[in-house]
Amino acid sequence: MGGENMHSKNWIKSSTIAVLIFVVIGCSSSKNTDTNTNTVSKSPADSAATSTQTASQPPESKKLTISMINGSWASPLPSPTGEGVNMINEKFNINLKPQFIPYDELTNKLPVIMAAGDLPDMIGMESVDANFVKWAKQGAFLPLNDYIDKYPTLKAVPKSVWDAVTVDGKIYAIPQYFPVKYGKKPIIRKDWLDNLGLPMPTNYEELKKAAIAFTNDDPDKNGKKDTYGLGMGKLIVYGGWMGAGYDNVWYYKNDKGQYIPGNISEGFKKQITVLRDLYKAGAINKDWAVTKVGDMRKDFFAGKFGIWYEQPYDISETRFKDLKKINPTAELAVIPAFAQEDGEQGYPGLSGYYQLMSLNANLKDDPDKIDRILQMEDYFRTFIPPADRNPQNADFDWMNGFVDKAYTMVNGIAVDKENVTDLQPKSYIIDRGWAPDDESNEPAAVIQDPFTKSFIQGAVDLLKTSKFYLNPIDRIHSEVLDAKVSELDKAVNDHQTRMIVGQESLDKWDDMVQEYLRKGGQDIIDDVNRKMQEAGVTGEWK
Repeated sequence: MGGENMHSKNWIKSSTIAVLIFVVIGCSSSKNTDTNTNTVSKSPADSAATSTQTASQPPESKKLTISMINGSWASPLPSPTGEGVNMINEKFNINLKPQFIPYDELTNKLPVIMAAGDLPDMIGMESVDANFVKWAKQGAFLPLNDYIDKYPTLKAVPKSVWDAVTVDGKIYAIPQYFPVKYGKKPIIRKDWLDNLGLPMPTNYEELKKAAIAFTNDDPDKNGKKDTYGLGMGKLIVYGGWMGAGYDNVWYYKNDKGQYIPGNISEGFKKQITVLRDLYKAGAINKDWAVTKVGDMRKDFFAGKFGIWYEQPYDISETRFKDLKKINPTAELAVIPAFAQEDGEQGYPGLSGYYQLMSLNANLKDDPDKIDRILQMEDYFRTFIPPADRNPQNADFDWMNGFVDKAYTMVNGIAVDKENVTDLQPKSYIIDRGWAPDDESNEPAAVIQDPFTKSFIQGAVDLLKTSKFYLNPIDRIHSEVLDAKVSELDKAVNDHQTRMIVGQESLDKWDDMVQEYLRKGGQDIIDDVNRKMQEAGVTGEWK
């Protein structure tokens, strides 16, 4: 999702309902994102053959062969013999042997490669999962604790992110940067609100009023009753997640003081109640329970309904342009998080990373190769501010395959040419620059389309002053959860789906929770809370 549906990915991780994505975010082919160059590069624009000396190995250093396997959402996949590989080899005095596998196949293929015992030097994965934890415990990966302080971009990673790739006290992967703040957020047709004289919703009652008005009161002023309020896809994606207390994160505690999963909490029940009311009022698409998330996204940007989810980072300008063509007066805005009964108000934050790279444990006796790999990683992870992403920055120019060869400058923004994946080093060592903070990404600065740029800047301005909750489940590893949560969450989702469409009474909520706890949910809660205590992890507002 690439990163495009990170909120959805985060939800899936918590609920482990694999059918989702995407979104997951992809989403949605939310994994298929439009990455807006957070990486680095170099070299004179007039000499595509000249490679940078910055961070290059000295001539007398030994040439090393480095093998790598990684996932990718690129189509076609980067060629193992592309010009980008040659540039990397020259720059770092290595012989890189990359192998890329589509991410939707990597999950099944990597265990086969692991079982064969012939692991490459570098092993990329999309996220931490049960296999990652198992392989780390089995000793497949090199512990990296002793190397972190030697490389600036590794030192910049916060503890909350290192926790996610730490197993039994040892760090087993290098996480790639992804903003905490810029995952999926609820968005609304602000022009429809204005047309109907409605305020921006600040609570569920106001949201319900707006959604019903979008259904009945001709918000697009075309004289037809052809719109509705809130779009939703199967598995209740995205539902009515209007803040951390209403989302599927480990936020609330039970009467024993234990954190519990969000999908059995009273906060989650509140948004399920609203969804039931909206479905009954015809303000939600009737076939939502069998509708793909990608199809719902298309309908939103076709102007068919007014409340959806989008993120201000790694997004497609095309969808926004399509909406503006259909409705030139269209205006989109992020809905501010709703206040909670406990007085808090804010969104769930993302885990702070997306994608990771582990090193083969057999490298422990090859310090030169470890250092070469980490130097290369550190170089590609170095953050370049948007204002410096141009041919005058030699690192950026090199990483992107040189101006006028692999990319052009349009209105001061670097735009990749078509079919240049193999020409760009950034296609092979896939690292976003580790930004000093989320705002430094300036996501609007790398967008051409005025409508898209306006939405992104408005979202960034709102999120800059919003609070974010760091989900503690992202920072610990529970084998009990991995073993049991998928089946349990499916059962909960089935109950909640029936509640929304009126086939099951909301009075059965407590029965649903007790069923979850009785069939293994309490075992999950016990183990997760024990792991949190051992790691010193709690839920945090930032």
